[in-house]
Amino acid sequence: MTRPIRLLILILFLLSGATALVYQVTWLRNLTLIFGASFQATSILLASFMAGLCLGGFSFGRYGERIRRPLRAYGLLELGIAGFAVALPSLLRWVDALYVDTALSTGGVTPTLTLVRILMAIGVLLPPTFLMGATLPVLTKALVRRYGDFGTGLSWLYGINTLGAVVGALLTGFLLIPAFGVWHSQLAAAGINLAIGLLALAADRRAQAAGREIPADLDPIAGGEGTAVADPRPPPLGPSQRLGAHLAFYGAAVSGMCALALEVMWTRGVSISVGTTTYSFTVMLAAFLVGIWLGSWLHAVFPLRRIPNHVQMGGAMLIIGVSSFLASNWIPRLPDLVVSLNVELFGLAPRIHPTTALLSGFVVMLVPCIFMGIAFPLAGEARASLGHSFGRAAGDTLGWNTLGSIVGSLLAGFVLIPLMGLQRGMLLAAGVYTAYGTLVVAAPLLVDSSRGRRMVLGAATIGLIGSALFLPRWIPTWDTRRLGGFHNNQMRFYVSRAGDVNVRDALANAVVLYYREGRGSTVSIMDMPMGLGLLVNGKAVASDSIQAHQIQLMLGHVPLLAHPNPKKALVIGLGTGITLSSVTAHESLEEVTLVEIEPAVLAAQPYYAAVNGDPLSDPRLRVHIQDGRNYLKTTGERFDVITADPIHPWNRGSGNLFTAEYYSIASDHLEDRGIMCQWLPAYGLSIANFKSIVATFQSVFPYTVLWQNEFETLLTGSKHPIRMNIDQLASRMSAASIAEQLSLIGLADPFAFAAEAVLDSDGVREYARGAILNTDDNLHLEFASPLDVGTREARQNSRAINRYRRDPRRNPRFLDLSDTERATADRYRRAKFQTLAIVLGKGSRIDNMRGLREVLRELPGYGGAQLYLSSALLDHGIGQLRSGKPEAARRAFEQAVALEPRNAEAQRNLGLALLELGSFEESIRHLKRSSNLRPGRWMTHEILGRAYMKAGRVAEAMDSMRRALAINPNDLDMAARLARYSARWE
Repeated sequence: MTRPIRLLILILFLLSGATALVYQVTWLRNLTLIFGASFQATSILLASFMAGLCLGGFSFGRYGERIRRPLRAYGLLELGIAGFAVALPSLLRWVDALYVDTALSTGGVTPTLTLVRILMAIGVLLPPTFLMGATLPVLTKALVRRYGDFGTGLSWLYGINTLGAVVGALLTGFLLIPAFGVWHSQLAAAGINLAIGLLALAADRRAQAAGREIPADLDPIAGGEGTAVADPRPPPLGPSQRLGAHLAFYGAAVSGMCALALEVMWTRGVSISVGTTTYSFTVMLAAFLVGIWLGSWLHAVFPLRRIPNHVQMGGAMLIIGVSSFLASNWIPRLPDLVVSLNVELFGLAPRIHPTTALLSGFVVMLVPCIFMGIAFPLAGEARASLGHSFGRAAGDTLGWNTLGSIVGSLLAGFVLIPLMGLQRGMLLAAGVYTAYGTLVVAAPLLVDSSRGRRMVLGAATIGLIGSALFLPRWIPTWDTRRLGGFHNNQMRFYVSRAGDVNVRDALANAVVLYYREGRGSTVSIMDMPMGLGLLVNGKAVASDSIQAHQIQLMLGHVPLLAHPNPKKALVIGLGTGITLSSVTAHESLEEVTLVEIEPAVLAAQPYYAAVNGDPLSDPRLRVHIQDGRNYLKTTGERFDVITADPIHPWNRGSGNLFTAEYYSIASDHLEDRGIMCQWLPAYGLSIANFKSIVATFQSVFPYTVLWQNEFETLLTGSKHPIRMNIDQLASRMSAASIAEQLSLIGLADPFAFAAEAVLDSDGVREYARGAILNTDDNLHLEFASPLDVGTREARQNSRAINRYRRDPRRNPRFLDLSDTERATADRYRRAKFQTLAIVLGKGSRIDNMRGLREVLRELPGYGGAQLYLSSALLDHGIGQLRSGKPEAARRAFEQAVALEPRNAEAQRNLGLALLELGSFEESIRHLKRSSNLRPGRWMTHEILGRAYMKAGRVAEAMDSMRRALAINPNDLDMAARLARYSARWE
């Protein structure tokens, strides 16, 4: 075989690795749409994918001994993979239908359906992945003839295939799917597999025709003809060497288990700092694979032949363990590194660049992964040294390594993270690496040692192994402020206009009240200036501020009041529970269903009980922990109203909740006159991407109404025209529970409520004309919207929508009104337009307040303007207070409170201003009101403690400060002050 043919084979295996990653990404996306995006479902799919690789390696490692023409067999394997990829769509349609039928017959997601998921996933993925797993042992048999060249040969093959995987991951995530969609990406990969197979068959025929042997080595640089020269069998091993070889070989399984567990946990940990976009996940996978490729390449180029194999293997695992330990403890420091690196490379960029995410991934993963890449061929060499053939040694190593990977990925998600958390789980995996590496090095020494020396070595070995495994218990836990308080989509929080980075100081002052690492997401609650913010994987998804109440309450009230007689409602996504509370406020409902994918969000609800009224205790409520889309696929229930508040579409996987196919599924589960309500942010989306969602929604719901507050909107859609009678609307809104909530956001008046609507179906159609439809195949939003993160298009989006409100030709006609009522409705629409024009404009705060007062003079009592004016007065008062003008601040705060007495922030700041003015008892009165409205705000208790102390009410002051310190125990100044007071007064 000539040098060009050898290089051709390496190139083919490089391309084979690339197509394998294309398939892994796209097939798992296809199957996620069928089986769901919950952690349980995705774990089953990933395990099924790896199971095929495992069985393919084991089987062809053994069967490969009977293959006389391995290069020809490799070509046929690649053709088989291509054939399956082309046939996949037809198979998936059958699987989807069978899965839905099974779910409906078993009553939803039950243990039976979970078993069916496993069987179906294996049935779909096993054949092609089995063929993929067979390629390594087959090519190893083809290209390695001498025992001395086996380790180098296996390193080249494993490394070149892993490099192909890096290329495939990057191409799929950055080019193929965004440009061509999922199906055409699969077709492209199938075409490459077809070419690989044909070229391999051609190379085999040429080699057979020439009558030449496969080369004795796999060095792609060496020239000349290869000939089989030596006995391929290894030299005999002594007892200690055999023990070392066995331990080194089974290290492949241990390494695979710990490596996949670490990859899962590292990805979770790093994503909090770099974001959860599809691009971030792509580059983190690439960072992991790059390290493995480099390790294999280093072992191929610089083999340490004079050092016993088991010593090399043990040393590699020890280095992996120690470096993983150090890298894992670096994760809480990543926010500062990420922001600093992003600013250094890209200036004051509004978002974290993929390059920054890649480099951050390297900081954590590169060194351990390099030695993981070295460990794999070392394990293969150990297997070959025990007398097994080259193909079987490669196949067994791949099989055990992949089997360990399956166990590790399942352990990480189902055991380590839920029971130990990310930090302890990572450190335990690092400890297992260290312990096993110690065992591999020490065990052979024990065999060859004298009794006395054996006892000493044995005791030392046990001590080292025990220390490695139990070390995680002794390491201080992470400061949750660093991860629980970091906003990865808000770079402006941490970078001044001058470009100075202050992440460390910002996070040192963060008050994280709740932090939990759930199976699928990391959830935290942070005490922010205007309320308690709920963060999921480092992104604020909701808060309990009055401003946030607007859209969260509208998500429930708008569709339920638009429906003539709702009896059953489905809420997708819990958040702060405010939307759920708006749904349960409707006493006419007979049944309410909540679907939430992350249990850690449910566990956070006590922090929001003061604002949501504990809707989880409503006897009409049924809760399902599941992916919302998959719940709709697997239930036979139909609803009068479905209201959905999914996470922002730029989050990886959430784009599936904004596709035409998803809306079709929702439509199929609505009763005849049912209404679908969809949250849609105007912030963080370009105008084109915003219009894409609107167009996609209306492509399924022909009768669509768009509702708008400031930077967030709602879409309500139905199969039939949405009609509302103003008298009936007023009657239903007068119910005490509903009126109380709507009055909080200025919408207690039915005309004010109706004025929130901007566009009816004709207006929506005109507004979104020409926009790209988001589908399960093109995943347009998942790949386009991350490019909008941190941009300033929110005002442009909102202004563009508000301009439609002003045009009388686009006045929504879903209300049945008399001429007099129409005139009143038009007054409210004009007031809403003017209010938003002021809020979204470029005027100063003073100008805005003047404009809002003018709106209220024209339409007294208009709640929308009152709400925004109260907020503007609050901001103005805070500015005055910071400027040392407490009297001016007091006047602003008093006006804000008069407009909205339930604004806890206004009450608190009024109390603070009065405290500085020396009106202690009046200050206490307002601070107590604020505390009653938001009992979980530590700062309110702290200020109240100071006010009590100034008023001479020492016992009450001490009690308030203890409450503040219980909520925020990291405030050392407050703790010291309380200690001084205790020493003086108690």
